[in-house]
Amino acid sequence: MAGGPPDEIPVEYGVFFGEPYDEWLAKAGTLLELHRFREARDILDRLLEATGGLDPSPVVDLLRGTLLSDLGRARVGLADLTGGAADLDRALALLRPLGPHVTGPTARPVWTGILVHTLIERAENARRLGDTGRAAALLDEAGARADDSVTPEVHRAEAAGGRALLLVTRGEWGAAEELYRSALAATDPGLHPVPYLLSGLADLLAETGRLDEAEDLLARAAERFRAHGGEPPSLDGGRAHLALLRRDVAEAERLYLRASVAFERGGDPVSLAACEQVRAALARVSGSTDTARALAAASRARFEEHGVRAALGEGLLEDARRALAAGDLPAVREHASRARALFEEQGAFERCAQVDLLMATSAAALAEAGAFPGREHELLRTALATAVPVALALAAVRADFATGHARARWGELSRAAADLAFRLAWSTGDQGLLFELVEVACAGAPLAVDRAPGPADPVAALFPPPAAHAPGLRVGPVPRVEVSPGRFALQEHIAAAEARYRRPVVSEGAVAPVAGADRAYPEPVPTVLVRLADAGGLYMSWRWTAGAQGFGTGYAPGPDTDAVLAELSAALPGPEGIAAALGGALADPSAERALAARLSEVLWPAELTDQIRTVARGLGMRPLVRVQPSPRTGRVPWELLAADPGGTRLLDLADVSLAAPAALTAGPRPEPAPGGPAVLVLDPRVPGFRADSELGSVLGRPGTDPDVLALVEAHRAADDMLPRVAAPQEALRRTDQDRHWLGGALRAGARRLLYVGHATSAPVEDGQSEDTLLHLCCTADTGGHAEPVRGHRPLSAKDLLLGTPDGRPGHEVWPSPARVALIACDSGADTRFAEPFGPASALLRNGADLVTAARWALPTNAAFHRFGGVPAGERPLTELIAAVDAAHDAPAPVRALADWQRTRLDRWRTTGDPAAVPLLWAAPATATAGPR
Repeated sequence: MAGGPPDEIPVEYGVFFGEPYDEWLAKAGTLLELHRFREARDILDRLLEATGGLDPSPVVDLLRGTLLSDLGRARVGLADLTGGAADLDRALALLRPLGPHVTGPTARPVWTGILVHTLIERAENARRLGDTGRAAALLDEAGARADDSVTPEVHRAEAAGGRALLLVTRGEWGAAEELYRSALAATDPGLHPVPYLLSGLADLLAETGRLDEAEDLLARAAERFRAHGGEPPSLDGGRAHLALLRRDVAEAERLYLRASVAFERGGDPVSLAACEQVRAALARVSGSTDTARALAAASRARFEEHGVRAALGEGLLEDARRALAAGDLPAVREHASRARALFEEQGAFERCAQVDLLMATSAAALAEAGAFPGREHELLRTALATAVPVALALAAVRADFATGHARARWGELSRAAADLAFRLAWSTGDQGLLFELVEVACAGAPLAVDRAPGPADPVAALFPPPAAHAPGLRVGPVPRVEVSPGRFALQEHIAAAEARYRRPVVSEGAVAPVAGADRAYPEPVPTVLVRLADAGGLYMSWRWTAGAQGFGTGYAPGPDTDAVLAELSAALPGPEGIAAALGGALADPSAERALAARLSEVLWPAELTDQIRTVARGLGMRPLVRVQPSPRTGRVPWELLAADPGGTRLLDLADVSLAAPAALTAGPRPEPAPGGPAVLVLDPRVPGFRADSELGSVLGRPGTDPDVLALVEAHRAADDMLPRVAAPQEALRRTDQDRHWLGGALRAGARRLLYVGHATSAPVEDGQSEDTLLHLCCTADTGGHAEPVRGHRPLSAKDLLLGTPDGRPGHEVWPSPARVALIACDSGADTRFAEPFGPASALLRNGADLVTAARWALPTNAAFHRFGGVPAGERPLTELIAAVDAAHDAPAPVRALADWQRTRLDRWRTTGDPAAVPLLWAAPATATAGPR
């Protein structure tokens, strides 16, 4: 290797150092890209040795820094993490001081690119060695310099990928996902970092429960890898992980074995160890104990030999889980304590919480197995003291995710901690703690629509808008819940969680006890607030907030709850349609009585019924029962619950409304206009849909329903309605009632809103209630957050919450009148979501005091005539609309609607009249915001 570099740093890239350096550096670079690390290392070692006789100069430092950078990458590829770290550190020591010497318009970007690449490589090396603090600092430096490199887009994407991996290591799943997505949105799909970003995001989504999207991303990554020369073995590892999560054990075993062979041939013992770790778990499942033990030992030995502390911690955590499943509790403690120490050292506090959950589960198992006679209660209390902070911390991770879908999937994964905390609180008989657990679980997440990136936000640092922080519904942790003056629910456990896991688990705001009369009543009324939480079983808390004192808790086993709710679901309109429901349990007197009795037996404590009776007798008036259902119980018609074997229903004893989560209506809310007209949106014509289609007419041809015409005429005669019409039929099937018309009508000041039409609920499994739609007259070219359907763009709850793209918030664009009625199928489906941000909740947040909406699909008059045996002269849906309309003009709308429902109940009990089936009149529920 004769010759040497020029004295000055050259201007033209490609003749940087002269021959043979440029030629052999290029060869080594190609070998590195092909993962032929040993050959690349040999070339680079010889080149570096050849520089030993060169006189010191900036260009020689640049040459040596470049060689050391590539050499460090080769050593890392050969799993020599310590040697790679040393080479990369020497490279940085040579490269960083060269800034003043590199001034050429071509040379400086090239030097910056080499430096940035070295920083990213060293950061990844530090992450794998467990030094996450240093990794973060190096990635910050790389991100700050990326724009000055010769390929800034590539280096920004590489820095983003490194930062996302670091966030994943720390358990900061939501921030990592947002960074991956922003990087992919901002990077040319043809650039080489893209398949790595795709596969990294796929792994994250698989780990957080979104398997279908992960599979799609892996397929895209494979396509891009093939375009760049071939798939790396790590892609098989990702496919194997996905197969394992889908419980396809045979496919997972095949892919992990194939990846293991490739890693062993390629000289990558660290990746091989990761495969062996999972293969050990698979061998245990198949009963190959000796094979499992050998693979696990080999995996741990490789991780320890090469200092891969992050992977070692994951392996130890998995070993602890397996030991727990096998009942080997000493091994659980040994593996878990070592794993926790490694995770805490790396700042991976979410993983620390996972270890603590395992330990709490282990302690509970010991107590429940009677391993320490006489100390069972003590052991359970110890497990409880660990489980509650863990549950709070893991629940708070949900707020890191940018979408409701991602939060819902995380909730499924973190539910084990909540289930354990609730189960232990119940089994220890700690009624006060159980009450506080329910209160916090039901407080809801405060909506954070105006989240702005902070100075340390990696997305904002690397990618400017629009790639960063696309509009979406973000939430914060639950608020603090004041259960008595100066006392906040779970306050000691919250402090422990924040100290142990280094993250806020409650938001800065607080919600106070709900005290005093509801604004839906002009006079004080005795009120009991009932809240339900899903946590394996079904847990309940109740407290009297006005007119009486006292509180209580209840529990229903999960299997019993699921069974009775399955009965209810079978009685409600489903895929089979309205016809089947009109022949089901809620349209048959004896079947409905039996269902009401079973619902009451499982879901409603007799003690609470006795309290309601006592209060009603003592005060001489029906109390108000405000129920905040859990997602699982979101469609329960509480009014129908049997209060005794004699046929008394809860509706006979009390008025019933729904309560919104405290976080939804906490803090300042717009005050509704005190007067103004009633805004009537009656069966608006949806563009692109015929009258007999799925989004067609609800009320039939205008002018054919005299009761609807009478309702409109009463408003028209009182001159208190919008739209202004010359004849009642002109208010029906209008074509001008789009979102612009509705927004203008509400901003002008409205006393209330009555909407009769179509709503389309979002899929509950997707977790995004804000995608629930109302169908107005909006054409497809109208702006909004929902996708167009044919020639129509629906109005989504997300529109109501976020407002318009120009930045006007929802409460200004669509200010809610005090009272709103949404008579449409599933318009009140908010309650079935963990995050209730559907239209009913959005309107409460925008200022409404109450919203009446439907818990399930509503039969039309035509359906009653065709499938329900109701004579053509009777119109049950119209009667319901008229009753809701009248109730919303009454001084106490909840009581007025309940009074009408009681007339329907009496008619149903005494005659079984098909026009009085509870399938219709029990569908609407009124959600109230409570006192302001």
